[in-house]
Amino acid sequence: MKNKIGFFFIIVSLSFACLYGIDKLTSDNPSDAALLRIGLSNIDSSNCDVCELNEIYYDSGCKRCIQDGIVLTAHVSNERFYNLGWSKDNGMYYGDKQCNGSKNFEYTFANKNDTYYVEIEKNNQSLQTNFYTDQNFSSLKENVSIEMCSNPTNLQYIRISNEDGKPSGNGGKLSGYIDDIEIFAITGKSLPIFSSSFDECLDVTCDDLWKFRNPEKIFINTKIDSLSFSSEVLGTNDYAHLKLDNELPNSWKIHFKLHIDELEEHPRGKGILKIDPQLRQIFFGIPALIFPFIGYGITRKIQSKYFGITMIVIGISILGGILSYQNFDLNNMSSIYQNIIIITLSILIIILGILKMGVRTRKIRYEIND
Repeated sequence: MKNKIGFFFIIVSLSFACLYGIDKLTSDNPSDAALLRIGLSNIDSSNCDVCELNEIYYDSGCKRCIQDGIVLTAHVSNERFYNLGWSKDNGMYYGDKQCNGSKNFEYTFANKNDTYYVEIEKNNQSLQTNFYTDQNFSSLKENVSIEMCSNPTNLQYIRISNEDGKPSGNGGKLSGYIDDIEIFAITGKSLPIFSSSFDECLDVTCDDLWKFRNPEKIFINTKIDSLSFSSEVLGTNDYAHLKLDNELPNSWKIHFKLHIDELEEHPRGKGILKIDPQLRQIFFGIPALIFPFIGYGITRKIQSKYFGITMIVIGISILGGILSYQNFDLNNMSSIYQNIIIITLSILIIILGILKMGVRTRKIRYEIND
């Protein structure tokens, strides 16, 4: 009876180890998430080749391209809050050497089927973004303000990007469209410096007015007369940009319509079983480690070849999974300690499995006979 109970714990442990390994193996979730950046810059997207030291370089750009810029970001990670950012001789939304350039909205986050009418206003070094729910820009949803430490200058490019990091992986999805872009100088004049509702565009580039890296991901959709976007983490920087006739003055504001069609959140380490990584650890990982010791304790006086082999398989599976699938971050001491504990327990399970097979007993018996 004890042997059956002990073997039950061993079989459950092996099953949980397999489930944990499969879910972990299929959790190809990068730290980057699908996103959309909309803003203005002093350089176009295709010239993003001046990288911050030690930053990641990838197809058509780098993770921290040096520029002056102002940008609004929508993304699918964490709580999905919109983010307002600026930069002066730094990576987009990184501010300058004196202070941080990024600030999250508190109550407004990206969601499927949402439509917002966005206003970004720069007045010298004061920056503010307003989210409205009506096309007249009168019903305010939320606004965010930043007092910039320095003044981004020479802004002449409208830039839309799904800069999505490296390497590629399952980082969620974000798709929708942008429409009715207008830029005004804050001088009392009502006429815009630039205006486009994309109604005049007859092809996906609007007669080469807009420049695109990958028209399959960001393009002018002539069916709905808007600029459509589809963002996934593909290891590339797909973008659209347009060069204005003149650099913007020191004070200006931009209006545009932003609609999200589809949104798939960043899996945050989830695999094929769609289980949160912490729950995966609790329900599969810990039992897979503990149950072999319980089974061994129940049957400690019983030798069994099959029982021992199963324990060895469990130990090797857990040990192999740790060595193959875990990313050892030398800066994360808690992760290092956790991995050391798991490796130690896995080796101990293998040793107990060998003992359960009676190898040591037979060796001692042979030595006595000799």
